[in-house]
Amino acid sequence: MRLRLLDEIDADARRGIVAAVLRADLGSRINFERDYELDAQIVRVENWLSVDETVAAIARSGYAVAAVVDASNDMPRIVR
Repeated sequence: MRLRLLDEIDADARRGIVAAVLRADLGSRINFERDYELDAQIVRVENWLSVDETVAAIARSGYAVAAVVDASNDMPRIVR
């Protein structure tokens, strides 16, 4: 899933978001990117949670999600 954050965030905020999502699902993969077409900060998350659960986890850490850019959620792959 790709979520657009309400505000630009710094490295400390990124760590807070990562920690919050990992508390909700330890196997999550979290990446941050800049979408120049949307002029927005995007967090891309792959996990076992629903979009609503992921947005709630981010909100609990004190950061607002402005919009869901892409609601698809690929489950993390098991590496052998």
